[in-house]
Amino acid sequence: MEQQQLNEQSLQSCGAQQKLRQLCVDRAHGKPLQYIMGTEYFGDLEIACEPGVLIPRQETAASVTFLIERLLRGKKSQRLPSHLRILDLCTGTGCIPLLAHYELDQRRKHGQSPQTLEVVGVDISSQALKLANRNLHRLVGAGYFCPNPSLHFLQADILASNSDAELNHLPSLDRALHHCESTTSNPCNKRPWDILISNPPYISPQAFNNTTQRSVKRYEPRLALVPPLLAKDNSKIDQGDIFYPRLLEIAQQVKAKIVLFEVADLEQAQRVALMAKAQGIWDGVEIWRDYPGQNDHDAEIGRDVVLRDVKVLGTGNGRSVFAYRGDARDWLCTS
Repeated sequence: MEQQQLNEQSLQSCGAQQKLRQLCVDRAHGKPLQYIMGTEYFGDLEIACEPGVLIPRQETAASVTFLIERLLRGKKSQRLPSHLRILDLCTGTGCIPLLAHYELDQRRKHGQSPQTLEVVGVDISSQALKLANRNLHRLVGAGYFCPNPSLHFLQADILASNSDAELNHLPSLDRALHHCESTTSNPCNKRPWDILISNPPYISPQAFNNTTQRSVKRYEPRLALVPPLLAKDNSKIDQGDIFYPRLLEIAQQVKAKIVLFEVADLEQAQRVALMAKAQGIWDGVEIWRDYPGQNDHDAEIGRDVVLRDVKVLGTGNGRSVFAYRGDARDWLCTS
């Protein structure tokens, strides 16, 4: 019996060494540590990661947290609607809606608005949606969310019209939201959406081939990084910008008061900010750097930006374009 136990321990030790050796080999070949470990922190939340779904970035978390802080700073939160609705497109692991819901929920526990919250994440990838739901269930089980939070994940092709989506056997965004309305106790389409967030594919094929890190190209999904080539003529728009006109169109359709779109750099941020200003519906447009809540007074934060009436906030690389209108002026105390 003692010899058998020793043999079993030896086998377990040998198996552990082989596994560790394989993990080291994977890392040496450039496999991201998040895929090896299986998780990555996004703000205060530990998010499960797996190959085939984009890894959450800390800079994205900083933008989401800064948005929530702007909404809830001091007495400003009392101006928020009692029922706040957030729509996140290209949700991936679900990290953005999960963090937004969590941080707002923490404030609600201390009596700050909103009283009720509704959050929906949308993605084209069934694998991403499975992982997003798994992250939700893990965090509910760990006590970060109450049971049955008003947070749903839907599959849709946000670039497709209703007719295009039928050909692709995937619902359009409009139909996915309509279906959610008819099948859930918390309808997704009865009222306008207050906030629209998206971290879409924004890397052009040329930039992907020439400047993207090798580990990203080899291991992270191209679907989440590079916009698809569309049949119609888009010669007047940078290939990396394909999603942004559609996102701004959706924002107008769902009557969003705030939009927050991630971008690759300051150059792309300026192009997207111009698109937003060209709509003529936004009262304010801003560009946020990697860490918008930090101020570096020694940095020439506006040096690379020549857009008139567009503020540039924070330090680091260009990261997001933020726009607001209507009631959001009061939420942010900008009026």
